[in-house]
Amino acid sequence: MKAIRPGFEVALETVEEAKFRFLSQASPLVSFAQDSIAGIAVVLMGHLYYQDELRSTFPSVLYQDCCSNAEQVLKLYQKYKSKSFEHLEGEFAVVVFDQNQRCLFALRDPLGSWPLYWACHKQSLWVSTNLQHLTRQIPHAAINLDFLASFLMFPYAINELNTEQTSFNGIQRVLPGHLLALTPTEGAKKIWSWDWLERIRLRDSIKSQEVSLQFNHLFQQSVQERSRNGRIASHLSGGMDSSSVVCIAQKLMSSASVPRRLITLSLVYQMRSLARETDYIQMVLEQGGAIDPYYVDGDQSLDFQWFTEEIPNHDEPYPALFHFPMEKVLIDLAAKLGVNTILTGTGAELVVAGNRLHVADLVRQLHLRDAWREARRWAKADNQSLWAVIYQTAFMPLVSPSMREGIGVLLSRGYGRWPQLGQFSIPPWIHPDFARKYNLWSKGLATIRQLQQHPIEQSMNLLTLNSAAGNWASWYLGSPLGTQISHPFLDPRLITYCLSIPREIREVPGVVKPVLQEAMRNILPEPIRTRQFKGDFNEVYWTGLSHNLHHLENMVNQSQISELGILNKQQLIQALRQHVSGIGDVRSGSRISRSLALIAWFDQLKL
Repeated sequence: MKAIRPGFEVALETVEEAKFRFLSQASPLVSFAQDSIAGIAVVLMGHLYYQDELRSTFPSVLYQDCCSNAEQVLKLYQKYKSKSFEHLEGEFAVVVFDQNQRCLFALRDPLGSWPLYWACHKQSLWVSTNLQHLTRQIPHAAINLDFLASFLMFPYAINELNTEQTSFNGIQRVLPGHLLALTPTEGAKKIWSWDWLERIRLRDSIKSQEVSLQFNHLFQQSVQERSRNGRIASHLSGGMDSSSVVCIAQKLMSSASVPRRLITLSLVYQMRSLARETDYIQMVLEQGGAIDPYYVDGDQSLDFQWFTEEIPNHDEPYPALFHFPMEKVLIDLAAKLGVNTILTGTGAELVVAGNRLHVADLVRQLHLRDAWREARRWAKADNQSLWAVIYQTAFMPLVSPSMREGIGVLLSRGYGRWPQLGQFSIPPWIHPDFARKYNLWSKGLATIRQLQQHPIEQSMNLLTLNSAAGNWASWYLGSPLGTQISHPFLDPRLITYCLSIPREIREVPGVVKPVLQEAMRNILPEPIRTRQFKGDFNEVYWTGLSHNLHHLENMVNQSQISELGILNKQQLIQALRQHVSGIGDVRSGSRISRSLALIAWFDQLKL
């Protein structure tokens, strides 16, 4: 029997007067507060962080240390109304009912740590953390095929699409960092929104040593806020990102006034490509400290292994579903150990690694000599061909959107050919009628145009930030077991600081994540701190795909997804069989994985 996912649902009816109803599963992740005299109620899922600073900023309002997160929001709202939301930090989704204004205010944190959806029908309004719950309230909530078209054409890993649309017509998404005022009669009105570009201000005059100190301060704050309460575990893979989180968390927890032990969760492998990662895991543990290590056999948690474990009910298709077994086995172990929060190294690439697309910006500004010099520096440091670097960082980012995928794709009106599928072309197993009706080629071009906005480097950072929103594993795997998955690198304070650092400090040719390397000096084991390469998971992918081919074919054949008119099953299976034999790289294979994820999602709706 599937565990019940915690969350809440709020209803507002205004037939004669505003009536508020609140439903929730009992969970430590959900808090509720109400002032019945003032007609204000608050429900919050997740956690507020930096509460000491919040109390010091508003001492006359938040004078109690023991009140719940929802009570804190209630007190702030009573005093400062909707302006109070701008001061909230954490991983949360919150809804406030104000009887006098006859409306609901809804807000998610800037990284969308918890989902939030809303819908209106006749004189009623619903807001919920569970999309499929809302489909029971809305008679016309059919599957949104335009949304599925966008899902199939978005080329990057995501937890949710950056759109107010959802997978069901008539139900809207509250976007991360957006504060909405919702009423049954007028729908949604945006009151305020988080603006990344407004907060990322480049610092011209700052020294490397100062960057290292400030990064360390912000990173430690981020880890500390996420490990204050309950039993804490941290994923440890042996890479620099997860090892940094483990070392900082262990240091903070063991030096607290009441010392605690940190649990580490590690997948260990016998397969050749990943077997040596265990040595790096041991380097962290051999430094000592209050750590209780736990290991899981990674060879038994291959990609695409969906059929020995139950896929959780999820609201929208998830492109990284093929990684589900790896995520689930660690979270299940954490739950057995009574863990409340799992820390991960997710997000470090965004925060402490550059994208080198400033080379394209130099070319666009006709600073050709500077662009050539910069490309040559990177080619020498990475032992790459100069022309390969120029092609990747200067030429392709500036190519016309319609030509980005090549002349063949242009002449075929956006269709790619397997196995040389580009990121933005239409896979050949998509029905032409569906592709035309829902403008799949235009959706691919729109993403390219978004990436080509000047400056290109900044456009990629913004797209990556939007793509980082959401936390599928926490929503559907962790929360039903009472466990939250948290990413300290994706703290807005740390993100905005790191993306403001001068490029020459943040990006150094030949140095992997230079800011993190310098900040972790004398903290990480030196072989980990200075690692140039980390074991990849290609073998986990290919072995899992091969072992589960028969099950995947059966899933496609038995699915009723044909009724949507999206996929040609036989062409998809043909590409899948060829891919198992090594035809097509992992990037091209991701288009197959996305289609399989769509089928798995659709099939669960039919159960």
